Order: sequence, then C-alpha cells, then structure tokens
Amino acid sequence: MHVSNRRRFLAVAGGLGTAAAAGRAWAQAGAYPDHPIKLVVPNPPGGPSDIVARFLAEPMRAVLGQPLVVDNRPGAAGLIGTASVAAAPADGYTVLVTSRSNHVMAPLVQKNATVDPPKDLAAVGLALRAVGLFVVPAQAPFKTLQELIAQAKAKPGSLFYGSAGVGATNHVAIEQFKSLAGIELTHVPYKGSGPMITALMAGEVQLALLDFASAQPGLKNGSLRPLVQTAARRLPSLAEVPTLAESGFRHYDPSFWIGLAVPRATPAPVVARLNQALNAALAETPMKARAQVNGWELVGGAPQVLAETIAQDMSEFPPLVKRLDLKGA
Repeated sequence: MHVSNRRRFLAVAGGLGTAAAAGRAWAQAGAYPDHPIKLVVPNPPGGPSDIVARFLAEPMRAVLGQPLVVDNRPGAAGLIGTASVAAAPADGYTVLVTSRSNHVMAPLVQKNATVDPPKDLAAVGLALRAVGLFVVPAQAPFKTLQELIAQAKAKPGSLFYGSAGVGATNHVAIEQFKSLAGIELTHVPYKGSGPMITALMAGEVQLALLDFASAQPGLKNGSLRPLVQTAARRLPSLAEVPTLAESGFRHYDPSFWIGLAVPRATPAPVVARLNQALNAALAETPMKARAQVNGWELVGGAPQVLAETIAQDMSEFPPLVKRLDLKGA
C-alpha cells in the first residue's frame, strides 16, 4: 500500500475506532444502570459522608431505577476508599461519596499517598456544604471558645483535640485555628468521625470540629457542648451559639462539603445520568427538610460546580499545609 494511502487508511480506521468507542459509551449510558450501584463511603458508619450517602441512596434509586448500596471503606483519612474508587472500572457502578477531607486534604498530608483524587477522579456533583461546630465534652470546664483558648495558653499542650485522621478537614482546620489563636493543642487522630465522636463524648479528647449533623446526637443527649459555629449567621436551632466571626475569627472558614465522584474515564453520558439523579434527589421535599434539620446548604448543579470547588481548594490548601508544616504529620 502506498505510504500516503496507508496513512489515510489508518486515519480513517482510527476515526472509526473513536466513533465506535463513543458509540459504546452512548449505548452504555442508554442502558445505564442495569444493576446496583456501589456508593463508596471512605469513612466508618456514623460520619457526615455516611449520613449523606444514606440520605441520598433512596431518592437517587427512584430516579436511576437501581439500588445504591452503601459500602464503607475507611482508613488513611479516607484515602483507602478513595483509591479503591479511582482503581475501579470506569462504568458508573462505583461512585465515591467524597469530601474536602479525603479529596483534597489527606493527599496533601499523608505520607506515600497512592491516589491523586483531583487527577484520578471526575466530578459528578456537589451535594451540599455543611455548618461545622467546635464541640467539647459536656464535662469540660470551659463554656466559651475564649475560655478554651485561655486554658490552652495557661497549660500549652495539655488539651487534646480529635480528628477523623491525619489530613482530615477537621485536623487541618484545628491546626489552622491553633496558629491563629496562638495556642498549643495535642492532636489525636482516629479512623473516621464515628470513633472520634465516641472518644469526645467519653472525654478522651477535649475538642473537635464536627459537622452539624454528626454533632446532633451528642448535643441532644447532653454529652457534648458547642462552643462556636462556622455559619455566617447563627442557625435558628443554635441561636445561643456564637459564630466564629463573633468570637474574633472573622477570616477563618473551616467548612465542610460533600459531593459525588467517579473514576476519571467514566463516559460523560454516565456522569450526566448520575448528576441528574443527584440533582433530583436534592430537589425533593424530604431532602430539603433533612437539610434544615442537619444544618446543610444543598447545592447541586452541574459537575463543574464540584470541579471548581476542588480547584479552589487546591489553590488554597497546599500553601496552608506547607506553612503549618503538616506534611507527613
């Protein structure tokens, strides 16, 4: 075959191959989903990502026509579950319930991270942002954030704070708080929010940053006390709890967000189908009622909303981690 003809043949063949691949992707999306979808939570049961996953599973099933089965895979501040999704087939049947903690913070702080979520995963959508609370055990002697700061200054390192793991959002956020307040606190990492909350209730640690929903059981049974909330304005259900801005930390925002992501090569039509189901779930009246109870701001929108949120975090947090010398903590 003449060289020019051969090149033309290969170009046409390559084009046909691309078209065939695109056709398979669209065909896959048309049939998708035809069996249950695994919803991987990279944290133990009881934490914010787990709570949100279980709230989303049923309304998303109603849209997709297939069950969404929650699969908790904790460890390494969420990186074990995150890596398992990144390595899964890119077919839309393995979806990650992701957050700033495992998607952004843990890879920056953990030694030898084997996954790079911003590169290895594709955004499906941003489900919500959540109000956070600085919480202490009910038996703690301090009633305000200023009292905690005063005790920490009087006895540096004597107070312990818990986190969901090295690199978790509440780890980095309290390290940032320590720097801003000029105090020393001793870090105690746990394997997820659930064990950390149990330790907090028992008084093993004296402080933690929790999302509003995760703090509720302890607040209701009187085992936990909130010192401050991260909302811009006081939540009606916590009208007596001051905001960070009111407590002298006007430019400090240790917020939480939770979204859905899939392996990077997942076909765009499949991502769009999942995004449609997520938005439909967020629009349902029961979900709005849960958001009000749990202190959530429901977001939704296109996958780009989550992608832009991650990009913004990636511009802000690497310098912070370096400045606070948290790498390999």
